[in-house]
Amino acid sequence: MQKKSYSDRRFLFVYLNTGNGHIAQARVLKEAIAEYAPEVHVELQSGFTQKQHIGHRILETTYGIACNYLHGAWPIIYGLGEYPFFQKMVRFHMKVQTISHFKKLLREHNITDVVSFHFALSPSMKDAIRSVNKKINLTVIVTDPFTGPEAWFYNRKLDYIVSSEDFRRFGIQAGVREKDIRVMPFLLNKKYRAPVSKDEMLSLRQQYGFPQDKRLVLLAGGGEGLPGTLKIINQCIIHKADFSIAVVCGRNKALQKSLKLLAKANSRLDLHVFGFVDFMDSLIKMSDLVVSKAGASTVMEIVSLRKPVIINTYIHGQELGNMRFVVQNGAGFFIRHSADIFRKINQIFSSEKSYQACLSRAQGLSIDTDVSKIVKYLLEK
Repeated sequence: MQKKSYSDRRFLFVYLNTGNGHIAQARVLKEAIAEYAPEVHVELQSGFTQKQHIGHRILETTYGIACNYLHGAWPIIYGLGEYPFFQKMVRFHMKVQTISHFKKLLREHNITDVVSFHFALSPSMKDAIRSVNKKINLTVIVTDPFTGPEAWFYNRKLDYIVSSEDFRRFGIQAGVREKDIRVMPFLLNKKYRAPVSKDEMLSLRQQYGFPQDKRLVLLAGGGEGLPGTLKIINQCIIHKADFSIAVVCGRNKALQKSLKLLAKANSRLDLHVFGFVDFMDSLIKMSDLVVSKAGASTVMEIVSLRKPVIINTYIHGQELGNMRFVVQNGAGFFIRHSADIFRKINQIFSSEKSYQACLSRAQGLSIDTDVSKIVKYLLEK
């Protein structure tokens, strides 16, 4: 039977730079479409032009500062975002330039399908599609898997894809019609979709210079590194940890420098320090345990690779569901304080029986990673 051709389909994916999760999921979907139907053209575009200074400041710069540096400010911002008045005010300031930008993209690229990866862009995109007077499919992919702001569902009459039944119920409670919201797999890079064997773990450790006869703990927390890393490492030094440690600092140069000095001054500690890496999948695969923030993509990557995880912080509201998903399903723990984190690691590694019990719980949780389900749905619209 000859496969159907989709050469007449041209997709536009729109996102914002509020964390890496939105564009990361857009890229995963673009790659999946290219594998399934290479004749389909997919255009990735930021929802803001360089001239949209208010949008950049409100939804990108402010978000980054609040999440990474002013943690106490985030609950206030998140709370304001739940009010329709605040949502309307933000949309009002964005509307004129954003709609104009979208109309230009729709016409220039002869778009037939749009996928929005950010709640702030979806209403303006709907208006732009109506303005160009063309039949264009619009789908919203909710990038928060379990909990997130009600602003995702600001416009109740759009086609929504969510990653959990919990968020589907939340959307329906917010006013979305049941027929307009469906649960599909989380958009996960294929590097994280298949767990590795023991032999593959050991091979990776040899490749990256880690001992094969020690347990390995990975500390990773996104672009700014994991909050509390120095305190955790100091606990490891005080208690003479006998396991290996890998730390990913991202763009946090000060953290990277401090850790390298600690590693040099404490040669007994098997500490490996990295900045930005393009082999995070390998680091997770070769680890016995991961300590991380509760970011959506990070949590789903760790869980998909069946690794036990300790979460030490989460963003108010938005990442609460990610933490609960891990803890309630037995795949890991939520522990805030560095001394308690070290004690939990020691407890898990205290014996082979203890570790295998922890690993068994993590391996008992499986998630659907078949991204082709979303591709097929979009192409059949």
